[in-house]
Amino acid sequence: MPGRKPILENDEPLVRNAPEGSPLRDQALITLGLNTGFRITELLSLAVGQVWEAGRAKPQVKVSRAKLKGGHGCHRRTIVSRIVPLNDASKTALEQYLFSRFGSGDANPALPLFPSRNFGAPLRQWRANQIMHAVFEKAGLGTPESYGTHSLRKTFARKVYSATKYDFNLTRAVMGHADIGTTQKYLQVDESEMDEAVLAIGRMNSLASVSTAVPQQAKAPA
Repeated sequence: MPGRKPILENDEPLVRNAPEGSPLRDQALITLGLNTGFRITELLSLAVGQVWEAGRAKPQVKVSRAKLKGGHGCHRRTIVSRIVPLNDASKTALEQYLFSRFGSGDANPALPLFPSRNFGAPLRQWRANQIMHAVFEKAGLGTPESYGTHSLRKTFARKVYSATKYDFNLTRAVMGHADIGTTQKYLQVDESEMDEAVLAIGRMNSLASVSTAVPQQAKAPA
């Protein structure tokens, strides 16, 4: 969704903290979105067994081709399954959530990872959007027209781009994009970032002027 903005670095702590007190399901959904880069439809397609085994989070999660964007259409031959490692943040969120749901007992691997109130059915996309809009509103980040579930994926793309030392091709591969042009669209800068860059140059120039200024030697009294 081109209209959805990524979460800026300074705002991300606000988004991470906003779900505190909300259901662990919602906290896990947001954490996985920020740390795996899966689309919301892909996250909602996950079953418990794809991330959970023997009371622990698995080291990685795999989404099959059929569940990926374009994976069941006329271009499906160009789409491959996507495997993403689960980092510590993802594992912690999943273990808190799924232990509260199943305890130390066995879990039915076929159950949806993110169920709706109608237990047994996956959470609907419109409901996930409502959850995210409430989080962004609580964090003070603008309107639903600016931020939504796709903001999580765009934020992930920017973090990967930075972690790879600004490697477009590696970022493209991590995101599962076939075309690097799509990746570039994900990394478009925000107007506020451009403003800050210009202001930062001014601050650096001011500091340089101060540090290089040579104080005039005081004249000796007559």
